[in-house]
Amino acid sequence: MTTVDIGSAGAVRLRDGRRVTFVAAGREEGFPLVYCHGAIGSPRWHTPGLDDVIEQLGIRYLVVNRPGFAGSDPSPDRTVADHARDLGELMSILGYGRFSVVGVSAGAPYALACGWALADRLVGLAAVSPLGPPDGPGASPSLRYKVPLVPFGSPRLGPALAHLGLGALGLRRQTCAQAMIDDYLVCRRPWGFDPCELEIPVTLWHGRGDRLVPLAHTLALAAAIPDCEARVARRGGHFFYSRRLAEILGPLLPDGTESEPKGPLLPDGTESEPTGALLRAA
Repeated sequence: MTTVDIGSAGAVRLRDGRRVTFVAAGREEGFPLVYCHGAIGSPRWHTPGLDDVIEQLGIRYLVVNRPGFAGSDPSPDRTVADHARDLGELMSILGYGRFSVVGVSAGAPYALACGWALADRLVGLAAVSPLGPPDGPGASPSLRYKVPLVPFGSPRLGPALAHLGLGALGLRRQTCAQAMIDDYLVCRRPWGFDPCELEIPVTLWHGRGDRLVPLAHTLALAAAIPDCEARVARRGGHFFYSRRLAEILGPLLPDGTESEPKGPLLPDGTESEPTGALLRAA
């Protein structure tokens, strides 16, 4: 049975019985653009300035909550690719054939999974401040990703650490600690596909000042994706998505055109062959 309320918040029941919740903003007739949220879920999905950009671009902006977040049923044994299939089913239920996807931080792997599983339905795909896979092409094998696997895997220590982090962000009442843990563990297991298998154009965005995801990791991911452009903001940090909304989302529309780069090719004007991707200043 399917239930839908697309006014602002809603839910659908997938074929396997699981409930998936979402939030939608913008004109109902607008072009659908799916946002894949980060590790803390979507309590802060309403980014300052987002309303203006949604109106300016004429999009229907959908934030789909992954398992365990904001009322979506848990699915701890899933892979990253599994969620892309769920998202495709949800969009079909809502009546959308073609759409675009953007993923930020821990949501980026899920956006890339859509490019793999739903390539024939995507108009555009972008990933911002992206985490890479744990191994294989485009891997991010850094200790900064491996170390948390130990405490997060503990049934006592994991939730305690997650609660501390959510408390520091003022999100303890809005985000389920176990959902955040499960989501992190899913990203650090095999994704169910390799980035090198993507067959559609992808744009990766990254802030050079990002202290959470090193630029080198994004460049490794870009090198693994056959048709990829990596755009680097010279002064951007991990959360620069909210400051570049129109620039990131605009090219994802059916008639979107990318803006010209505002500076020389990076790094330091060198050619892009070492990364396998077109690298531009953003």
